[in-house]
Amino acid sequence: MDHDDSCNAVQCIDGSGKDIKSSEKIPGGEKQNLPEEPTLSEESAKKQKTTEEESTTKEKIGNAQQINKEQNKSKTNTNPTNRQISNASAHYMSDDDDNENNSNNKSFARITRSSLFSSKLSIRFDDSDEEENSSYTSWAQRDIAEYRNGYPDVRQYPQIKDNYKFYANKMPSFPHGDYIDNIHDKWFGDYHRLEIHHGYIQWLFPLQEKGLNFSAEPLQKHEIELIKNDMKALKRILTSYILMLDFYGFELVNEKTGEIRRLPNDNYKSRFRNLNTSSHNYLRITRILKCLGEFDYEHLKFPFLEQILRESITENTLPNCLRSCKDYWIETLKSRDERRAIRFYARELIDYQKKGIKPPQSHCAVRPTTSATKKPKQSPSKTMKQRNDSD
Repeated sequence: MDHDDSCNAVQCIDGSGKDIKSSEKIPGGEKQNLPEEPTLSEESAKKQKTTEEESTTKEKIGNAQQINKEQNKSKTNTNPTNRQISNASAHYMSDDDDNENNSNNKSFARITRSSLFSSKLSIRFDDSDEEENSSYTSWAQRDIAEYRNGYPDVRQYPQIKDNYKFYANKMPSFPHGDYIDNIHDKWFGDYHRLEIHHGYIQWLFPLQEKGLNFSAEPLQKHEIELIKNDMKALKRILTSYILMLDFYGFELVNEKTGEIRRLPNDNYKSRFRNLNTSSHNYLRITRILKCLGEFDYEHLKFPFLEQILRESITENTLPNCLRSCKDYWIETLKSRDERRAIRFYARELIDYQKKGIKPPQSHCAVRPTTSATKKPKQSPSKTMKQRNDSD
């Protein structure tokens, strides 16, 4: 019975269309006239009004105390399992960015950012590669050890070449996929498809481990060599990285250095909002970084991590990414020196925040000199001669 039928059922109307009098019998018993409500005296009315006002005041005070208690709890609660608060906070912070003239949104955003501040500063970026202050560490270390060692125990299947064929543009991805060139051309900027489609990421960034898409084969060692020796296929992996950078709100500035920056004209805001609240993308980023290291794009990781740390700590635009950045993304760097350098940079940014100072625009992470770019060692005699000349 809908709302209109229920209203008609309650009305007491006879066949003539007139209301049934209170003296007439109706099914289920007789209709009884209720006694009229006594009229309050002026003094009683004042007492009742005063009582209602007092109860309303007590309710407001109780609500305010509850809000303060929840805010204090969010400041001290750094358990990663309770990051739903951060997700909700990020939503309001993004609304504040989009509605700069809304004073109410600004006020709430300030409270939210301050509640996230202490939680963010509690994350420690120690130099040790055997950190024990993270609940993710034991699993992450086992997983990352396999990756850094090149998956030594993974069985190889010489007949499998799906990943190479895909990047050679000779076969489409499955399910509901396409050829790699079509994905780069037609899917670029299609943020809704890139967000809800969960089968393409294993094809764009294959690893030597099984993913959730059972239509995608694990990357084989012979496929790595085939792709590296095929310049077009290797270039397509870089294009896939550019595709996902745009999806996350960034653009590649320099292919050689790996420098990235925000998308121009505030286009990054909606993408940052999505990245900050859609944690399944954090698993995607881990896969992307691992895949880059399987080929000739290891150098792209360090600048990416540098930008993420700056946005998370200094700009506070991606605070929810910080835990994954520390526990997973930094760990994908194959060079221990680079891992220590990027952690040192994170500690510097946190120190600036604790002092209430914004680091200079020119402040950046110092990337260690790789073996390929190291200057040759000077002979002792030449070094001694330079020292004497300087004296």
